[in-house]
Amino acid sequence: MSDKLILPGIGFDNLKFGMSEEEVFSVLGRPDEVEVQEMDDGETVNIYYYDDIGVSMSFDSMADMRLVEISFDDPQYTLEGKFLPGMQKELFVKHVDEIGIYELEDLSDEGSDVNELYSFEAKNINVWVRKGVVDSIQIGPNWSDDDEEIVWPE
Repeated sequence: MSDKLILPGIGFDNLKFGMSEEEVFSVLGRPDEVEVQEMDDGETVNIYYYDDIGVSMSFDSMADMRLVEISFDDPQYTLEGKFLPGMQKELFVKHVDEIGIYELEDLSDEGSDVNELYSFEAKNINVWVRKGVVDSIQIGPNWSDDDEEIVWPE
């Protein structure tokens, strides 16, 4: 059973949104893989993959290279004590309303093997379903009521 809690709006374990890259390195060490994405608007996103723990983290230049997104793809992580990567879609769908109001996007025609995306905008949670299984759970920090700025956890 899962033993690591995904904390929407906060992070997981002792890692929190808003941490710098160096702060994350001091906890987890250097990542197994690094991807740098250059956006059309000139901004940069660094994505660090920690394969051994099944987590990737994104640091965005718009947020002064602070931690802004975490993706979990290992079943050791659990969301709200019930939802975890690797669970069957049928079980996820049976309880999906417990997370909150969501938008379902069918991605099956986009040339990828990811079939569906469940987006819980109010909680900044995305759940990706691939071939009938929850593939990954992605979280981000909370935003102010007007969605103008990030509310960093304390």
